[in-house]
Amino acid sequence: MKIAILGASGLVGRTMLSQLEQCCWMSSPPLLLTSERSAGIKLNFRDEELVCHAVNENSFNGIEIALFSAGGSVSKKYAPIAVEAGAVVIDNSSAFRMDSNIPLVVPEINPTLTTGIIANPNCSTIQIAMALQPLHKEFGLLEAHITTLQAVSGAGKEAQQELKNKTVTQLDVLPKIGDPLPNGSFTEEEKVVNELRKIMSLPTLGITCLATRVPVWNGHSASIRAIFSTEVDREKAIQALALFPGVEVAKSEHEFKTATEITGKGEVAVGRLRLDPTNNKGLLLWVVADNLLKGAALNAVQIAGQIAEARS
Repeated sequence: MKIAILGASGLVGRTMLSQLEQCCWMSSPPLLLTSERSAGIKLNFRDEELVCHAVNENSFNGIEIALFSAGGSVSKKYAPIAVEAGAVVIDNSSAFRMDSNIPLVVPEINPTLTTGIIANPNCSTIQIAMALQPLHKEFGLLEAHITTLQAVSGAGKEAQQELKNKTVTQLDVLPKIGDPLPNGSFTEEEKVVNELRKIMSLPTLGITCLATRVPVWNGHSASIRAIFSTEVDREKAIQALALFPGVEVAKSEHEFKTATEITGKGEVAVGRLRLDPTNNKGLLLWVVADNLLKGAALNAVQIAGQIAEARS
């Protein structure tokens, strides 16, 4: 199967490449596409050194699956071109996520084998959905109140370099990600709200989100208060999470994983799972995941793998 990665030289693009190395359905090296500025960069794939090529309108001829991680404006320009050339586009930007005609996919929750464009959700939304979906199946989710603590890797290589250059006295937590909105939110918070409703097919879900950027190198965390339609049982909640693919759950109320501990792993880790002392239909939980893996590259490659296996 012929694969292309657009945005191959970026953090997520490089992570996509490393994930594809492990896929048995990858029989030939992917085509690496970048901007003119990054063309010529060499990246390793298995035992080969691949050269990045500047993307153009003919780049997708013969490509079956194109993984995009190059920003919304680039996706809007090249995704229709790639689809016209016969490729399925799995896009990591926000360009198509809320388009009602385009699926927004977490493979464990709402897999699809559609042609055309498939949207990869926001990094924080993916891990939150992975934690809430099994609980929703068990108890019926009514509300979710979320605070995210998002690592600088979510903002790209330049943000990581900025963190590296700062002293301890300059580190801070910022309760804003994205652009301000008239309702008092920032765009990252709106993404979590709208995308979670779409992925879980819960258009009226009561949800609030406060998104923060924290001085952590990699790995997003989220604190969640979830309210359900029925009284919750902690042991049943643990069992539901433990049985859900891609999720690991701590049994003790005091046990948890940190962003550092989850970095490099594909699982979503749920900890500090405890009953809400103010509501017998509520659960409190702590969720962490590697935002470059399950939050972006791994999720996209999993979608590609489902398509590849269906076609084999």
